[in-house]
Amino acid sequence: MNIYNILNVKISDISIKESLDIIDNAVNTGKKIQICTINSEFVVAAQKNNMFKNILNNSSISTADSAGVVWAIKRKYKKTINRIPGIDLFLEICRVAPKKNYRIFLLGGNKNVALKTKKILQKKYIGIHIVGSIDGILIDASKKDNELVATINRANPDIIAVALGAPKQELWISKNMSVLKGNIFIGLGGSFDYIAGILPRAPKFMRRLGLEWLFRLITQPQRIKRIFNAVVIFPLFVLFKSSR
Repeated sequence: MNIYNILNVKISDISIKESLDIIDNAVNTGKKIQICTINSEFVVAAQKNNMFKNILNNSSISTADSAGVVWAIKRKYKKTINRIPGIDLFLEICRVAPKKNYRIFLLGGNKNVALKTKKILQKKYIGIHIVGSIDGILIDASKKDNELVATINRANPDIIAVALGAPKQELWISKNMSVLKGNIFIGLGGSFDYIAGILPRAPKFMRRLGLEWLFRLITQPQRIKRIFNAVVIFPLFVLFKSSR
């Protein structure tokens, strides 16, 4: 697994298969790992948030979640790396989970979203063990929540999928993973909304062309500030800030 650096944020060049192998090894050996799926917004946010940056750089796997990150690597290193959106990696984990007997806990999303996600995954992947689901509305990433930790630990998960949005989900994982049962901790942003069918995902051709941002701008205009950071600020940082 090659590691690259964009604006002092590490990016792993890794395939989904390699990621699944690392995940399986961690579950079987009892190792704890944090997986970060890094998009352009993450890199922009990390420029002003050293704690967030340190968490990203200390993660075991930090995939390139967005076309912008893949572009930045190609521009700087003349290398084309794998793009692995968090939702795609998570769905692959769910696909192999029944055969591997992984126990998965879903944490995050608005009211009832985690539960809807659980039900859909159980229908799609027969035999999958979703051992718990909790909404993320009232979770405070700045504090340890002993009651929440105890609830998750009673479910005895192997994999904890956290959909609180960045950087909240990464901060929450970093603060709590040492006291949580489980081996794999992955931040998934708004993935539960897409899996549960609350929000439509961009058509495959737009994903292939790196135009998910345009689809989101059309379907979720309230995200305009975030999209601006991803498609305007991030390229400007790559072009000018990284050349200093």
